[in-house]
Amino acid sequence: MLFWIIYLFCLGIGVGSIQLAKVSWQPPIKEIVKFDASIIAIPPKPEGVRELVSGEGDQVLYTEAGCVAQTGQFKDICFHQLARQKARTDLNGALDTCLRIERKDSMWECRADVAELHSLSDRDASLAVCPTIKRQKWRDQCVFGIALAWSLDDSPWAFRLCERAGQWRDFCRHDVNGEISVVNSDLALQHCATEEGDLLTRKTCWHGIGKYIARVDVDAAFDACDRVPSGPMNLYRENCIHGLGWGASEKLEESFVSSCKRAGAEKDSCLLGVAYNLRRFDIDRGLAICSQMQRSDLKIKCTTFVQRGDL
Repeated sequence: MLFWIIYLFCLGIGVGSIQLAKVSWQPPIKEIVKFDASIIAIPPKPEGVRELVSGEGDQVLYTEAGCVAQTGQFKDICFHQLARQKARTDLNGALDTCLRIERKDSMWECRADVAELHSLSDRDASLAVCPTIKRQKWRDQCVFGIALAWSLDDSPWAFRLCERAGQWRDFCRHDVNGEISVVNSDLALQHCATEEGDLLTRKTCWHGIGKYIARVDVDAAFDACDRVPSGPMNLYRENCIHGLGWGASEKLEESFVSSCKRAGAEKDSCLLGVAYNLRRFDIDRGLAICSQMQRSDLKIKCTTFVQRGDL
C-alpha cells in the first residue's frame, strides 16, 4: 500500500511538471527580414532556359523540354530562340524547330532568321529556304538578311543579292552598301554610281553611305559625302549628308548640330537627318532642330515628318 502511495505521488509530480513546461514554453522568434520596396527585384529566368557555361557571357541555352513546358506566346518565343541557337550548325534541325511555333507569322519570321544565321556556313542552302516562306514580308526579309550577313565577306555578291529582296530591295541596298562603305568606301561609291533604279532607289544608296560611316567616323563620312556627285537637284549629295546627320546624332545627339556647318550648302540636310533621328525618341527635340533650318522647303518637310511621322 505504501508503494502505491509513493508511486502515485511521483507520477503526479512528473505529469504536472510536463504540463507546466508546455504552458510556459514559447516557440523561438524567427528573424523577419524586411526588404526595401524601392529596390527593383530581378525576376528569375523563365523555365526552360539555363545559363551557358562556355564563357559566352549573359547568353542562355534553350532546350526543347524547357520550351515544351512554356505556354502561349512564351512557348513560341522559346522555340524561336531554340531555332536560332541551332541555326549555324544544324539548318534542318532549326527549321524543324520553327515548325513548333504556333503563330504562323512568327513561324515564317523564324525560318527567315534561321536562313540568315546559317548563310555564312552554306549560303546556297540558306537561299533555298527563302522561297519556302509563304508570307512575302518574311520571304523578302530572308533574302535581305542573307545579303546583310555577307556584306563584308563577299561585298559585290551581297549587294547584287539585294535585287532579289522584293519589297525590301531599297532597304537592302541602303543597309548592305552602308555596311560595305565602312570598310570599303570606294566600292560603296561605285555601287551607287551605277545609277540603278528609280530616283528613290538611287537616293537611298547614297544615304546609306553617309549614315553608316558617320556612326563610326564623322570625318570619314564628310570625306565620303564630298565624293558624292550632286545628282538631280543635288539630291545625291543631300541624301548622303542627311544620312551623315542621322548616323552621327545616334551617338552625339544635339551636340552634333554645330558640326553640320561643315556640310556647307547642305547644312540644312544635315540638320534634317539629326531631327529625323531625334524624333524617334522625342518629338519636341526633333522640332527644336527643325526650327534652326533656313531652307523653307526642308523646314516644312522636317516639321511635317517630326510631328506626324510621315511625309
